[in-house]
Amino acid sequence: MPILDNSRAAPDTDPMTVAVSMSPRPGTAGAAAGALLLASGVLMAAASRERWGGACSGSLSSDACTARQDHLFDFVAPSAPWEPVGNAAQLAGLSLLALALGLVLLALLVPRRRPAAMSLLGMAAVMNAVAGVATLFSGLAGEVVQPPLARVVTTLWLVLTPVAVGWWGATARGWSLVAAVPVVVSTPLAAALTYAIGPFDARPWWEAVSGAFIVVGGLFLLVGVASRHPRGRQPQVRQPAAVS
Repeated sequence: MPILDNSRAAPDTDPMTVAVSMSPRPGTAGAAAGALLLASGVLMAAASRERWGGACSGSLSSDACTARQDHLFDFVAPSAPWEPVGNAAQLAGLSLLALALGLVLLALLVPRRRPAAMSLLGMAAVMNAVAGVATLFSGLAGEVVQPPLARVVTTLWLVLTPVAVGWWGATARGWSLVAAVPVVVSTPLAAALTYAIGPFDARPWWEAVSGAFIVVGGLFLLVGVASRHPRGRQPQVRQPAAVS
C-alpha cells in the first residue's frame, strides 16, 4: 500500500517564501519600469515645450527667449518667486510621479542580498513622489506649494536620485547597467552641473534634454527585458517527482 507523504502536500507558509512568490516577475517589473521611464521622459519634454515653445521656437538670442531663461520660470520643484507658464508644472509633476513609480519597480528588481541599493531606490522614489506632488499642486494652484521641510526634502531629492540610480547601475549587469547611465545624467543635479545652465540663467530646452535621457534609459531597460525574455520562448516548468 503506498504511503502518502503529507509533508509534500502541505502548503508553504513561510513568510519569506510567500513574500517572494507574491513579488512581480522580473520581466514584468522590468517592462513596467521601462514604460514608466518612457512616460516620465515624454512628460518632461512636453513640460519643457510649454516653457520654451513660444519664446524660443525661433532664435535663442531673441529678447523673448532671453527673458524666458530667467529662473523665475523654473517649473521643476519651483520655489518663490515663481511665474508659471502654461501647464509646464503639471506635466513636470506627473513626470516625477511616473519616475517615482519606476524607481519603486527598480527597487523590487534588486536582489535581496543588496539591501543598500534597494533602500536607496526606495528613498529616492519617496523624494521624487514628494517633489512631484509639490510640483503638480503648484501648477494647479498657480503659485508655489511646498512640502514641510522643503529645503531638506529638495536637497534629499536632488542628491538621492542620482546616487540611488548610480548605485543600482553599479550593482547591475548588461542592459540595466547601460540604462542607469542616461537616467543618472537626466537628474536635476547632473543637469545643473552640465547642460542646464546657460549664458544667462537656465539653458533653453534643458528639461527636454533631461526627458530625452530618461527616454533613452527606458528604452535600454526594455531592450534588456526583451533580450532576456524573447517572444515565443516557453518557460520551463519542473515536473513534480512521482511519489511511490
